[in-house]
Amino acid sequence: MEGVAVIGRHAISTKVTAPLAGMALAGIFAGSLALASSGGDEDPGGDRRAAALSAHRAAPSAAPEERESGPPKLPADCKPKEAADLDHGNGRIPDEELCPLPQEDESLRADAAAAFYELNAAYHERFGEEMCVRSSYRSYERQAELYASMPAGMAAAPGNSKHGLGIAADLCGGVEEEGTPQFEWLEDNAEEYGWIHPAWAYSNPYEPWHWEFDVGQND
Repeated sequence: MEGVAVIGRHAISTKVTAPLAGMALAGIFAGSLALASSGGDEDPGGDRRAAALSAHRAAPSAAPEERESGPPKLPADCKPKEAADLDHGNGRIPDEELCPLPQEDESLRADAAAAFYELNAAYHERFGEEMCVRSSYRSYERQAELYASMPAGMAAAPGNSKHGLGIAADLCGGVEEEGTPQFEWLEDNAEEYGWIHPAWAYSNPYEPWHWEFDVGQND
């Protein structure tokens, strides 16, 4: 499992503008939890899952600043053809073998990054802005921090995350909400550029924001 879980199959969408947006979201999630408890089935982890989801959506977006020349190109020193042959432990990829993404402080394995740049360009053409990335490659230590701080089963154990392989990204900017134009566009087009929403992320738990570079994990 990757990242933060979503309660239920459908994400809740709201168009309330700041400064009322936070209050509206809090009310929605509080109401959802109250309805769940009134049904007679206790969910000991419900409060923590709701808090985790709320934190995920409230976190600052990592969308890059727009450039007059359009979406950026893959850096020349990235070597995607060599990436699959490199043998590093999960979360142990050296910085010099990661490729930076257009989004600040985000990076991926070179082949995943090359595919992401192409997907990002197509997304830019469709929506007029670059993709928003909240999390990409994670070191072993960073994954261990998340594993310790998240509710049980809500984050992969360190050494078992696709983020640690440099082939996963958690997206924002609308993609984190099921049914948005951004999410639906990715569902229809991401695979053309080598990216997928993995099968497990539809239900175990449902994570619309989690996308992976396709290395055959759904085969």
